[in-house]
Amino acid sequence: MSLANDYFLLYHGITFEQKSSFEPIDTIIDEEIFSIFALIVSATRKDFEYFTPLKSFEKICNRLNVNVPKNINELNHLQHNVIECIYQNKSQENIDILHKSLEHLNSNSILSKENLTKLLSLFDPSELDLKEEDQSYNDEIDEEKLSFKEAKVKLEEFIEEINKNSLSNDTKNLLDECKNYLNTQKFSIGITGVMNAGKSTMLNALMKEEILGSAVVPETANLSIVKYSKEQYAKVYYWNKQEWSKIEDSANHLESMKKFVKETKDTFGDDLNKLIKEESKYDLIDIKDLSSYTSAEESGKKCNLVKYVELGSNLEFLKDGIEIVDTPGLDDPVIQREEITKDYISKCDMMIHLMNVSQSATLKDIEFIIDAVLYQNVSKLLIVITRADTVDKSDLEEVINYTKTSIQNQLKAQNKDSQLDYILKTINFIPISGKMALLHRTNREQEALDAGFALENTGILEIEDYLNDSLFGANSQKSEVITQAAKSKLIKTIEKEQESANYELKLLSKSKTELENELKEFEKKKSVNKRIFTAMQEDINFYKSDIKNYINSLEAFLDTELLDLKNVTKQRVVSDVRYTFEKTKKRPPSSRVKVIVQTAIKDGIIDVIRDYRYKFIKKSQTVGEQCEQKYHDFGFSIGHKNDNFDAIGFFQDDFKSGFLTSNNEILINQITQAVSKAKPKKLNEFDREIEKYIKEQFKDIEENIKIKAKKVSNILIDEFFKTLNEPLEQFKQRLESDEAILQKQLETFEQNNENRAQFSIDIHKKIKKLNSILESVKGLN
Repeated sequence: MSLANDYFLLYHGITFEQKSSFEPIDTIIDEEIFSIFALIVSATRKDFEYFTPLKSFEKICNRLNVNVPKNINELNHLQHNVIECIYQNKSQENIDILHKSLEHLNSNSILSKENLTKLLSLFDPSELDLKEEDQSYNDEIDEEKLSFKEAKVKLEEFIEEINKNSLSNDTKNLLDECKNYLNTQKFSIGITGVMNAGKSTMLNALMKEEILGSAVVPETANLSIVKYSKEQYAKVYYWNKQEWSKIEDSANHLESMKKFVKETKDTFGDDLNKLIKEESKYDLIDIKDLSSYTSAEESGKKCNLVKYVELGSNLEFLKDGIEIVDTPGLDDPVIQREEITKDYISKCDMMIHLMNVSQSATLKDIEFIIDAVLYQNVSKLLIVITRADTVDKSDLEEVINYTKTSIQNQLKAQNKDSQLDYILKTINFIPISGKMALLHRTNREQEALDAGFALENTGILEIEDYLNDSLFGANSQKSEVITQAAKSKLIKTIEKEQESANYELKLLSKSKTELENELKEFEKKKSVNKRIFTAMQEDINFYKSDIKNYINSLEAFLDTELLDLKNVTKQRVVSDVRYTFEKTKKRPPSSRVKVIVQTAIKDGIIDVIRDYRYKFIKKSQTVGEQCEQKYHDFGFSIGHKNDNFDAIGFFQDDFKSGFLTSNNEILINQITQAVSKAKPKKLNEFDREIEKYIKEQFKDIEENIKIKAKKVSNILIDEFFKTLNEPLEQFKQRLESDEAILQKQLETFEQNNENRAQFSIDIHKKIKKLNSILESVKGLN
């Protein structure tokens, strides 16, 4: 079970295999049981000799109807069963009990702070995917939700309605910002597959023009980003010196890379330095000349130096903010391109993976699909079976079933078969005849009809419906986030304008003397408020400096965790080789070694980032609560419907992607070669050799993780303190607005005196209109 694997690796630093013969837990699950579970999962090897002789521990075991463990192995078996029980009976209430019990153990010095941190991270409710109890109610609400495009139209109509009123310049600017926010959102679609899978043909059919593929970019060897632009353009970006240096280093270890580098140097000679610069250089070129830069078939081999391509097009398909990320084939020999692909895929809103029906699912396909769903944050994956016109329906079903079976077998090889249901729920399958769809979409429909294919039979309409529903449908998570954010911005803008209108209406009822007196009082308050604002700003600046220093200190934490990861990776390889020699007198196969290395590194990095995330969130939690408590009287509240600031809610979807993009091909190659030469009597030498390889190849992994962790943290901190500053800024702006309104009323008092009643009526109508719009905005689903 995945949670148990995570527990033993994260908490005990071991891999543990449960024996089916070990007695199961047989008890009624209640509040007391989850407190008992907390004690058992917190036990370490050091605790074993202390726990087992205790009568109280014997009673706990009796409560679970299990024998008292006689050794550490039996304790681990018990812990494994406890983890299974926790997972099977997970609910918000039970997990809350577990957390409180763990914290109680910590407060009583039974559980160390470090171990508490690990266990809380392991049993993070967001990681356990807890479901709401009243699912039927949620489904009922979901059915009433508008799609993103419908909600966007409604919000823009509200903005136009508000603009019909007399507004301050600040409010007009805020409305423009809200409209701009809605119209600048991007929805990225990542397209992957092996060479000749039919990616370009399908994309051309979707975009109704041959912007990619044989007409312009035959056998594209580079990642291409296609985005909307009123004017068509093409930019080609080249490798920088640091990236090219890594490519050259790879050539020292991989034969495929050696050939690539030699071909490139032979082709370009001294001209190589004109294109490879310290910072990535790009050329703006005519889109008609693009194939000479990106085609693997071109004799000039410029594609060898191109890192990625950016294309601007005014195609209708792209107008809603859709960006296409067309990746090079998975079988690309240049491993650095795979890293770029993974980096982009991890940021995409969904992924389409294409497979040629005649080639079925290759091992590379299956590994990539599993990696995308489990490690690259892909939550929507569509597998498109291309060239469907060449086979019958039974063959298509066979390909789909074969793919599912291959995924299951590969998950078993990685000891992650419990993830099968999750992956299959994430994946959808659609067969397509890309060639026939392209004929229909490029005014050659008669050719398709003559071949027996109407547009409805090509599969392209099903893909379009799937994309539209996934990106813009009522249940699209990203669309929901954007809609709610726009609603929030609009509500704040309306409320701000309402406050100003209410104040203006209030002032209209005052005499000139009363207005003058109010201005005097306002000046006094302004002086006091200025001192308070200065103190608050200084506090916030101090907190920001403190938390940024804390981020710097977390680099030492990463060093320690990554050192442990290196040791764990080495130990898993060496232990497996030793075990295989003892059991079979043979070396383990290369495929097994590859799985061991890949899963050790990827699962280990996930654990490291999970712990890093926990530390980051706890620090942010403390700062948020201090600010709320200190300045609560000024309306300073940034919580997520909680009494105190909810940092976990604030950073809910961060630190979940982009950390697993490094290609480990060189390390795997080195280790598998070392394993193929390993001898039973020289395992100490083998141990040192593996340690050396891991140490060398982990440099890039460590650098990548540290840079990304710090970058993500700093971006989040800037957003966090922007949120912290918002109540202060709103308070200051409200005072400035009130002062301006008050001064204007004094300056125009005589002029407005005759029409004061009408002004009051107009403002009152405006307030009512704003309130009506506000209620409509709040009611928008």
